[in-house]
Amino acid sequence: MKSFLIVCLTFNLSKKSPSHTTILNWIHKIGYHELNKKKEKADDWIIIIDDSIQIGQEKVMVILGIREKNLKFEKPLNFQDVVVLREIVKNKWSGEIVCSEIEKLKEEIGGIKYAVGDYGSYIKKGINLSGLKHIHDITHSIAIFLQQIYEKCDEYKGFCKKTINLRVKLQQSDIAEIIPPQQRTKSRYLNLKPLSDWGSKIVNLLDKNKLSKKMSDKTKYIKSYKSLILEMNEINLCISKVEKILKYEGLDKTSIEKCNKIMEKLKSEKGLIFKEKMTEYFKEMQNLIPGKVLCCSDIIESAFGKYKNYISNNKMLGITNLILCIAAFTSKLEENDVIEAFEKTTIGDIKKWTEENIGETLLRKRIELFALC
Repeated sequence: MKSFLIVCLTFNLSKKSPSHTTILNWIHKIGYHELNKKKEKADDWIIIIDDSIQIGQEKVMVILGIREKNLKFEKPLNFQDVVVLREIVKNKWSGEIVCSEIEKLKEEIGGIKYAVGDYGSYIKKGINLSGLKHIHDITHSIAIFLQQIYEKCDEYKGFCKKTINLRVKLQQSDIAEIIPPQQRTKSRYLNLKPLSDWGSKIVNLLDKNKLSKKMSDKTKYIKSYKSLILEMNEINLCISKVEKILKYEGLDKTSIEKCNKIMEKLKSEKGLIFKEKMTEYFKEMQNLIPGKVLCCSDIIESAFGKYKNYISNNKMLGITNLILCIAAFTSKLEENDVIEAFEKTTIGDIKKWTEENIGETLLRKRIELFALC
């Protein structure tokens, strides 16, 4: 609405800003149109698959697709590079259900060369049951390797525990500017870099006597973890460079060689373990598909992240037909497409899709329950 107001002011238009309901209807229509429009039938589709859960039992599984001929390997995928092939909501998922959905998809779009995604149990099982080759997403693979390296490391656990306690103590203090980053319970090993970066900066400030006495007293414990922090920084620097190569160039012999040159600089004990695990990953993925492959599913994580940002003001919504916004993200918003979406998609279509795919929402159940008060 603010954007529309800016346009009106810029061009001196006397138009009223559309209501939030109107804008929501526009999003629904574009998303519905993108999800349901006929897809090309070909034999070179690549699918990217993942799921997300909100409050309640429902999980939404999303399948994005891109044809191999359209993969440029010049940059990471953006929303306009992919199409939404499926958005499915269920209370309970299994490998058999995922396989069934993939088989239905094959009938619609033709051949699927391989699937990219994490190793979530039922997604992995469903892909295997469908006979597809499964390329494990590099981001999740690296997180698993880091977890295997650090989860039983007493030094790392001690550093994390003390740093979490420090964060609690400093949150409302007069030296809150040195507060450490928040450590996520879920996906902690996807986010080691902010912690090691912070630790490295504090060590440097302590070494240069740039902190006040109060700050020094609170953070001096970090010096005893200096070797751990340096080791984590070494690994994180390597990860940053390796991920950039694989996410831009894909996975093949050439990109693997580039990654191996970077990993040669790893000298610490855990750095060498990480290198060994990455080497095993490269061999496993190359044995599945020898040529150049997409090995990153960040685009689907971005879609879920953007969707969650939409509902961040009301997390009690659960899963609603607002998930159609995920399909809307992939729209190129070309004039003809927008006109067709607005003219051919009715509010009745959205209601019918919602009833068939979502049913009674958590929000509706909540409203009905508290109406009894």
